[in-house]
Amino acid sequence: MTVPTSGYDIEKIKKNALIATIVGFVCGSVIPGILGLLGYLKADTEPETAKKFTKWAWISFAIIWALYILGIIAYIVFIVAVVANSPEMTTY
Repeated sequence: MTVPTSGYDIEKIKKNALIATIVGFVCGSVIPGILGLLGYLKADTEPETAKKFTKWAWISFAIIWALYILGIIAYIVFIVAVVANSPEMTTY
């Protein structure tokens, strides 16, 4: 059973899903890209589902970037800790 498409701006939904797909694949990872693509493909027949896929594409994109940033911060903290605890080099 398909949801009637009346009352939805299909072109806007498709544009948002396409942007989420491109940004997801290029700057995020596979998960937001696939969710954006599913949103784009569902826009003509099931616009409400397409909006949900697009929303979750952006949410997963934000979560992945937050994890990237936390990983970079953890790496920097690790390097600083290793350098701070290394024995000083002395010359004889």
